[in-house]
Amino acid sequence: MTPGGDDVTAMAPIVGGMLAALSWGVSDYLARDVSRAMGPFRAQLWSQLAGFAVLAIPCVVAVVADGVTFRQLQSASLMSWVYVALYSVLTAVGVLAFFEAFGSGKLVVVAPIIGGYGAVTVGWEILFGMRPTPWRWAGLALVVVGAVLASIPPPGEGTEGDRRGSIFAVIAASLFGTGFFVLGRFVVPDLGSLVPAAIARLGGPLVLLGVGAVLSVSMARPPSASWRLVIITGALAAIATVATGWGSVGGHSAVVAVLGSLSVVVTVLIGLVRLRERVAIHQWCGAALAFVGILLLAG
Repeated sequence: MTPGGDDVTAMAPIVGGMLAALSWGVSDYLARDVSRAMGPFRAQLWSQLAGFAVLAIPCVVAVVADGVTFRQLQSASLMSWVYVALYSVLTAVGVLAFFEAFGSGKLVVVAPIIGGYGAVTVGWEILFGMRPTPWRWAGLALVVVGAVLASIPPPGEGTEGDRRGSIFAVIAASLFGTGFFVLGRFVVPDLGSLVPAAIARLGGPLVLLGVGAVLSVSMARPPSASWRLVIITGALAAIATVATGWGSVGGHSAVVAVLGSLSVVVTVLIGLVRLRERVAIHQWCGAALAFVGILLLAG
């Protein structure tokens, strides 16, 4: 490989992680409005369909025009496809919890908790043999403590929505962190990042359509005023997923996931400017600790 190729490979985790952080940061903020306008179930269904539509054309072009991608898919093992299915399920349930969290709780509280998904990915990498530095151990501890503090409502001021939002934020972070570990370690080496991302964006809605039919949940099309937000939210999330997979090539899923966790900074800054939500001092401290922990994990 040429030195230029080595430089690109070395930069992939950083570029992929930061692109994911920017895309998710904006998408997370928009998800709040989409979820509150349509409900978490419909918001997830239609935003994921929008994400699949965005990925469909480049995915087909990559498979048909790129012989390497086609041979890669042909030679993939059965277990690789099993892991794609697992990643799709984790993503589908995680996104549902994600929309429920943003639809119920305060953005500046929920976002740092969900941003802790990078710590979950690092935790899985540790179980599979990664040996973190003392700084990363400290980062893990700060993310956990910060998420707990941020999720505790002020005495006498906590609403059911705040508690519900925090619980679903923890669930979303756990599922996302596990999903990106599966993506980086078991899927991307055999299948790349584009095709699995498209499959996940289609698999999630298919599961939701089945669940909605059984539970008689409304799956009506978004109102005309919400279409633009739905498309942008789904497209940005799809771009972030592809960036995460691309940056994870070579076993860097922990680095990419942690950098992607910096999306919380983008989301919270937008929320502070646009929403001016009231947050208690200990919740600010929790958000700050989680942010510092994410920076340590990225170091």
